[in-house]
Amino acid sequence: MDVEYDGASYRLVPDSVPSSRLTRDGTHLGDFSSDGDETVIAEWREDLELRPADAAIGYALAAAFGTGAQPMWMMIVDGVTSALP
Repeated sequence: MDVEYDGASYRLVPDSVPSSRLTRDGTHLGDFSSDGDETVIAEWREDLELRPADAAIGYALAAAFGTGAQPMWMMIVDGVTSALP
């Protein structure tokens, strides 16, 4: 998911099954995860100066669209096994 705000480009993309990575203009800001219990957990990088907008956008995207994704090979296996009788 891509968002433009205040001249910056934010992107939230899955990087494992349970979590997603937030970047601003290509710089990794932190990781978001959720177990589907309506709670979003953020782990921020400590070596960067973060803005309040970074947190607001990250939490909003993670809560609205979820975090994490299955790898492509796992989705293909699920699709093939679903198609078999």
